[in-house]
Amino acid sequence: MENYGILSLLPVAVVIILVFVTRRTAASLLTGSVVGAIMLYGKDFAKPLIDVVYGVMGSDTWIWLVLVCGFFGSLVALFEASGGIFGFTNIAAKVCTTEKRTLFGAWLLGVIVFIDDWLSILSVGAAMRNATDRFKIPREMLAFVSNAVASSVCVIVPISTWGVFMISQMVASGVCTTEAGMATFLKTLPLMFYPLMALLCSLLFAIGILPKYGPMKKAYALARSEEAQDMEQQEEKKGNALNFLVPIVLITAITIATGEILYGTLFGLVFCAVLYLPQRLMSLNKFMDSVVSGFKDMVGVFMIITSAFTLRDINSLLGMPEYVIGAAKAALSPELLPVAAFFIVTVLGVAAGNFWGICAISFPVIIPIAVALGGNVLLTAGAIISATAAASHICFFGSEATLTCSATQIENVQYAKTAIPMLMVPVILSATLYLGVGFLIG
Repeated sequence: MENYGILSLLPVAVVIILVFVTRRTAASLLTGSVVGAIMLYGKDFAKPLIDVVYGVMGSDTWIWLVLVCGFFGSLVALFEASGGIFGFTNIAAKVCTTEKRTLFGAWLLGVIVFIDDWLSILSVGAAMRNATDRFKIPREMLAFVSNAVASSVCVIVPISTWGVFMISQMVASGVCTTEAGMATFLKTLPLMFYPLMALLCSLLFAIGILPKYGPMKKAYALARSEEAQDMEQQEEKKGNALNFLVPIVLITAITIATGEILYGTLFGLVFCAVLYLPQRLMSLNKFMDSVVSGFKDMVGVFMIITSAFTLRDINSLLGMPEYVIGAAKAALSPELLPVAAFFIVTVLGVAAGNFWGICAISFPVIIPIAVALGGNVLLTAGAIISATAAASHICFFGSEATLTCSATQIENVQYAKTAIPMLMVPVILSATLYLGVGFLIG
């Protein structure tokens, strides 16, 4: 593989510039991929680029993502058609009587649905969207809270999808044996500074202890302007909250039992038919129409995911991850390794738009460095896990942020402008902790 060095970062730079200029995420990602393909193949880039796209769309991961996202879209459409979401919103309205209570309710719901970050994002976005609109809370704030909570709580819960994955990476990289996986994970948990800081900071922002600032503050001003107040004056709609809550509980239970969110969402769709049709909430035709229309509503998500995966593979061919890790090796010391690992994995995850994949690459590369330098392996592992969660929050074109934007009905660029500046608070706090603790126990 030819070494492109610092030029391997060019496609990512193109994407970041274009997305703010054009406000079109998928088109910007594809342009970045084209730039990378031209670097790799010159004027004959078209066929190799198409081959990369074919490879992405033929992969098990892409098919899984499309099915899960599509089923999520179908579930949201069914929750709305059945009135379940409106029933939940009406109950929430009686409890969430202020802005602070409403955002705290969104934060708490995200924590409760801890088994999978996507399920958490779906639940919070669908259930709290109308509640936040009622108090003129910008959708950007709901998106920030729901995404900041989702993977943060999942990554510190061993039985969640994130927890199981992280334990497997610790075992595979030699941090611990299979038998000691759970015990080692629990020892590492206090060293996962970012998810802990993200949970704390999102709560403090939600209840107003930390003030909103920058573009988020402007989003609040816009939401409360006279024009925004006239936008969504909706009369209260009736519905039974159980038609939302019971399927969510079932999806959570099946996901826990099987360890697979795809099974949970599929069984959730079947259960919705069993629950809704006997109540005469909709006809069979209406049920199927809702399933199809909800799936179709996720087409924009599919395009962004496909474009992000294409860019990921182009970056890999350019050797971008290897360049970033290699460039940092020479400057590493046992004390600086944890904070360096946190920054490196975060940057790589954001650039690649692929978080678990970068995590899987980073563990077998960085952990041996920690061992060779005599550094603290658990602290370094905690930094890698933290960085994976941070990247999933910051990467505005990643699957988590894209699903968040879909659930809260905002554009990815809106999320990027408002959420990323606020996410810098837990990022800076975490980096400071890794630096300080690195010198104490590194």
